[in-house]
Amino acid sequence: MNIKTDHNLPEVCMDAWAELFKEYLPEDNLCAESYYEIQKLVHSLGLPSEMIDVCIDNCMIYWEKDAELLECKFCKKPRYKPQGRGRNRVPYQRMWYLPIKDRLKRLYQSEKTAASMRWHAERGQKEGEINHPSDAKAWKHLNNVYPDFASNPRNVYLGLCTYGFSPFGMSGRQYSLWPVFLTPYNLPPEMCMEKELLFMSILIPGPKHPKRSLDVVLLWTISDFPAYGMLSGWTTHGRLSCPYCMGSTDAFQLKHGRKTSWFDCHRRFLSINHPYRRNKKHFRSKRIVRDIAPPYLSGEKIEKDIDYYGGQSTVAKGGNWHNPPNMPNGYGTQHNWHKKSIFWELPYWKDLLLRHNLDVMHIEKNFFDNIMNTLLNVPWKTKDNKNSRLDLPALCSRIELHIMNDGRIPVPIFRLSAQAKAALFKWVASDVKFSDGYVSNLSRCVDHQGQKFSGMKSHDCHVFMQRLLPFALAELLPKEVHEALADVPDIFTQIGRLGGKLKEVWWSSSEDTHSAHTYILLNCEEIESFESDFIAQVEEAIPGISNADLNKRKDQHFVKWLKTQVDYDDQFYPQWFHELIQGPVGKVTIASMYFTRGYTFHTYEYGSRRATMNYGVCVKGETNFYGIFKEIIEVEFPGVVKLKCVLFKCDWFDPTVNRGVRYSKFGVVDINASRRVVNDDPPPLQEDAVNKVEVPEQVEDDILLIDPHNPGYEELPDDATNEANEDEFEENDEADDVSDDECQVPLC
Repeated sequence: MNIKTDHNLPEVCMDAWAELFKEYLPEDNLCAESYYEIQKLVHSLGLPSEMIDVCIDNCMIYWEKDAELLECKFCKKPRYKPQGRGRNRVPYQRMWYLPIKDRLKRLYQSEKTAASMRWHAERGQKEGEINHPSDAKAWKHLNNVYPDFASNPRNVYLGLCTYGFSPFGMSGRQYSLWPVFLTPYNLPPEMCMEKELLFMSILIPGPKHPKRSLDVVLLWTISDFPAYGMLSGWTTHGRLSCPYCMGSTDAFQLKHGRKTSWFDCHRRFLSINHPYRRNKKHFRSKRIVRDIAPPYLSGEKIEKDIDYYGGQSTVAKGGNWHNPPNMPNGYGTQHNWHKKSIFWELPYWKDLLLRHNLDVMHIEKNFFDNIMNTLLNVPWKTKDNKNSRLDLPALCSRIELHIMNDGRIPVPIFRLSAQAKAALFKWVASDVKFSDGYVSNLSRCVDHQGQKFSGMKSHDCHVFMQRLLPFALAELLPKEVHEALADVPDIFTQIGRLGGKLKEVWWSSSEDTHSAHTYILLNCEEIESFESDFIAQVEEAIPGISNADLNKRKDQHFVKWLKTQVDYDDQFYPQWFHELIQGPVGKVTIASMYFTRGYTFHTYEYGSRRATMNYGVCVKGETNFYGIFKEIIEVEFPGVVKLKCVLFKCDWFDPTVNRGVRYSKFGVVDINASRRVVNDDPPPLQEDAVNKVEVPEQVEDDILLIDPHNPGYEELPDDATNEANEDEFEENDEADDVSDDECQVPLC
């Protein structure tokens, strides 16, 4: 079934495959003979699907007691298309329903997932931190209101998410498809977002938009802002579109732009003595704010308001209704309730503190589009147009931006010049590189001819906003403009195996072998007690010895001392320990990439030719060290265990502040690439060494901008690794007594 879906195979082809397998296997085998029999087998796994007819106007679904109706009981329109005699009846609309009950039961049939489903109640919570929805006030409030439900940790908390898209892409025909997903929030954060645990429960096909009747097929929702209006019943456009301020909004309509504006509508949320409330210059001109924030409305109060204004359910409106007479009293002036959502039929809906969540990624994309289109002055997309300039005098004291008497429009300081645009596009297209899997190829989104960014998905906009915007415009815009834009992303942040070509080589010298062996031992946790004993003996023998001399003695004599110490010690040591201290074999394996702990590491020679960037590294400590990978070396130790350790040979940049490293207030680290660490002593390394993205500065070639993010993601599956390897590499099992992280230490 999976092969059929992945390759879009017809049923005839599946029948042929089934017959082939049936003939190939020994006689009297139980292999399915046809696609129909395969479907019957899969159905027994608890993966049923139902096709449910829907009214052409989305008034109702023909389900359960209404399954036999031939026309809509609300709008009286027929259920089926007119057909000739003897033909099968074809409904006007149909949806797919995938029952969720059996899929939730399966989560309790595995010991591992069953324990994870209780994780939200059995884990320890840190006060003041929200790492999971169960840490938040809304979850705790629901548990207090329904203590019987909360008392059983096996009860399931579900989140519903929906979003429409076109399956044919932007260039295809107009067709809107709406999947509805459910995810159990009982699970830990790392499991909630796994695709195997995102259950599609409903598929609403097109070709037309379901509009305000979307909740007819739905019985905490996450959606974008337009879908919020479809699900909640509150229209999300117009002056009253804010679902929190509601009728208490301060929004107004621009005289010339004819659009609703929320400019300077949020100072009332500040404390009553906040100085911004009395600021007449930097907000709306000559305006002081004394109003307080609108009161919080409980679910019961909201439901009473809907009933008071005469809000009715979708079915009472006749499906896709748009007739003004059907609108509740006061619609558009006192409120924006266009219906009473079907969610109010849920007994606990009124008790939820958080009934709807907005998709922050879509909001962030809107921010990015508006900012970049305005900076680049994209025709028909920029917010800085003639109408906005005409509205400006009534709102702001920005005389330098007012339209002149001769009709000319002054160029604002935030608009990029032609040279600045070219530099920005060249930088994004040629120099910006991220780790594998972190973002799509941004160079494809650069439209040089149209002087704009196009085709960027929500995640691409998110990465640009979070990782590039804080420094991308530093040299292209005035300081005050850049600093203002660099603060915008803060709004949204409050959200191992070898690979590549492998070759075996001999150690170049016995000194290299000894140096690597010593370095591995000194970075192994089980050796720390021996290291302390060695230091104590040296300090006792040579009082007042300097740290430099002490480190030199460790490099020269620690391995030999450790072997002697273990040989004359009566204590039992595991087999892997004896093999580790005896030293590595004469050959090492050199690789161009390495996968471990969710990260991908490349050598500079291999990674510099790729569109992504995985050869930068940061080792955090009292002083952070930044560098690039030069070699990835796998060292093997002889013996029964066949212990292996991976060493990273790196070039390190000078970590001296204001000489080799400069920290900006936006969290970006500037590295002087021309200054390197010249001594042979390795920096103090920890187990949390991670990739870092190094982006060349647009003006100074020797300056690298370090993006301080951790581009972690799931390790590549075996299939993906095999594709990346030109020579197949088969790892040997390592000893259970030593973890990978204990042996993955860089070699300088």
